[in-house]
Amino acid sequence: MTQDASPRLHLVTGNSVEPLTDGARPAEVETDNAVMADLLRRAEALDARVAAETAPRSLHPAALVAVGAVLTVVLALLGRQPWQLPTRDGGAVADVPQSLVTFLLLSAALCVWAAGRLTRPAATLRSATAARTWWALLGGAAVVSLAATVSLASFAGYEGPGDLLARCAVVAVPAVLAGFIARHDGRTARIRLALGTGLVTVPLCGLGWALLSSSARSTAGLTDVLTMTGMAAAIPLTLAVTFVAADRRRRTAG
Repeated sequence: MTQDASPRLHLVTGNSVEPLTDGARPAEVETDNAVMADLLRRAEALDARVAAETAPRSLHPAALVAVGAVLTVVLALLGRQPWQLPTRDGGAVADVPQSLVTFLLLSAALCVWAAGRLTRPAATLRSATAARTWWALLGGAAVVSLAATVSLASFAGYEGPGDLLARCAVVAVPAVLAGFIARHDGRTARIRLALGTGLVTVPLCGLGWALLSSSARSTAGLTDVLTMTGMAAAIPLTLAVTFVAADRRRRTAG
């Protein structure tokens, strides 16, 4: 607004000057509200576009499988080093060396971190409660897998373990439960969360077989370790993921 020689206020719009009517206030005069609204819409659209472009994208299930395979091979190579192995007494684990405990805990922490980082349950699941439940399931799977790894390593120098079916269940059960948690979030979410548990259970299973083969009495090589890991972990995980990926919704006749 500007004030000329006359005692009246004028509204400047573009290159023209329009006098205000008596008693009128600037907010009551038709202004560029339509232009401002359009600018706001453009700004919101731009913010949404930037947010979509900068948001981390979920990995394809094949990428999760590849990461799991890499973790399994890395932990298998580390497990074949000359570690002090657990001992058995009376058919149970008697003692676990502190150095091995530290290594196992670090390995489990790495697997859990990778599973959470790559699976992104908070973004995959629509329910915060479901995401927390998946994390609790993952932690439980890590604890059980560590116990199975220690048990398997303790058989070094003894007759081989005969509870292969139970070790398969350590891998398959968490994957099936993860699919149940994501039952309302679509097939992709079920597959991703089931594979996420496999990022913990399969590498730790491979680590157990690697520790078992690290005994001086063992003649097994890395190929044997990976073969047993495939039989006891990779195949059960594949079956579990196939099970949770199936769409069981009843289709009613139209």
